[in-house]
Amino acid sequence: MNGTEIEVVGQEQRDEQVADAIVSGRSLRAVCKEFGLSQAEIDAALERLWPIDTASRLQMIKADLGQITRLTQVFFEKGLAGDTQSCLCAVRLWERKHELLGLNAAAKFEVVTRPSDQPTQHERIKKVILDMVSREQPVRREAINMLDKLGPERALELFKAAAANGDGAAPSAAPDDPDRH
Repeated sequence: MNGTEIEVVGQEQRDEQVADAIVSGRSLRAVCKEFGLSQAEIDAALERLWPIDTASRLQMIKADLGQITRLTQVFFEKGLAGDTQSCLCAVRLWERKHELLGLNAAAKFEVVTRPSDQPTQHERIKKVILDMVSREQPVRREAINMLDKLGPERALELFKAAAANGDGAAPSAAPDDPDRH
């Protein structure tokens, strides 16, 4: 090894030590003092370790795209199995992938889930029916409430008995009466 190679290896090791010191949370001023470097020398060391140029950016984007693709596959499969949160995560990953590639559209996917405090469709229909019943005449509303309390079988028995005993005449069979011969 000649003197230049040894110098480069020493510089690479020092650059790694500087980066470790910064990443561990020490202030730039403390790192400058510890290694006897100026701010410009610290910047140069970081540029050698983590260059920010077009080639480096493309390399980083490619690596990120590979990881996003792997994650998307995992969450997509979980989403197909019924996991709603995994579906949302897959959509967000697709959005991020499109942003990295510059393919993002003006409008993003907006996945809206029904909050648990919102009434279900069944509850909304039931409310409409009950509102209609509450607008009925009071006597009719009371009769409907009594029918609900008695149940359909018991109410039918009572109606048949009342019809048979009302004026002494035999009750006429209704066309949909199952007891009719």
